[in-house]
Amino acid sequence: MSDYYQATLLKENVYRITSGEYVFMDLLVGSNKALLIDTGHGFGDLHGFIKNMTQDKPLIIVNTHGHLDHSSGNAQFDEQVFINENDFSLCKKHTNEEMRKNAASGATLPTDFNLATYIARGTGNLSPLTAGTVFDLGGMTVRAVAAQGHTPGSIAFFYEEEKWLYVGDATNPYCWLWMEEACGRAAYVDTLDTFIALAPTKIICSHIGEPLPPERLQLFRRAGVEAVYENGIPFTLYGSNDYSRVCIIDGLSMDEFPHNPKFASVVINSDF
Repeated sequence: MSDYYQATLLKENVYRITSGEYVFMDLLVGSNKALLIDTGHGFGDLHGFIKNMTQDKPLIIVNTHGHLDHSSGNAQFDEQVFINENDFSLCKKHTNEEMRKNAASGATLPTDFNLATYIARGTGNLSPLTAGTVFDLGGMTVRAVAAQGHTPGSIAFFYEEEKWLYVGDATNPYCWLWMEEACGRAAYVDTLDTFIALAPTKIICSHIGEPLPPERLQLFRRAGVEAVYENGIPFTLYGSNDYSRVCIIDGLSMDEFPHNPKFASVVINSDF
């Protein structure tokens, strides 16, 4: 499994970790502690992969939210996993045997992947996380920021010294607000206002490899405010219903995602 994950160094002791599923996790290694943001699908040996990078420092694990592609690796670790309580039930649902089996069925898997072991792993040792919590890693300070919208318990993480904002799926050029657990556009716009007020220097999303410039937040906010459901494009991925639509601003099309830096959209239902 050693070649299943890959790590990119963003700056000294700050890593982006990904795999064949194109889900990104982030590792910050301070002088005293390390912080892992999300655990992905957990198909490979994430615990073993990050061990050399953490240099045996105590590890803090956080989830941006409870969806399976951000939390299914939790159970590889003995450490507590901090996640907002509003996403506890979502995390438990998304890491149950049925969800794990479905995720693995269409995935790019390590050659020695064991399905029976994987589906039996469970949720991990969840502990409540509240907005405003500060993690002092030693020379690196990370603060939890409320980010409701994509899910009720979404949390972003602000790396204070560099002013980098790790947003998970709370915002991105193609933000999903159609699921039953989503909180709607008003909550999403409020979250964008919170992010903009932080004045970050980089935006780091869970499904986009390169950090985004902060001005993208204004585009994402416009997408939340200006989306017209009736003009949206039908969206039918992953169990969405006939009433979900992609609403893209400024007349752009899905062909321009993710390459056009002016692309911004939300996926909504008719009641959002």
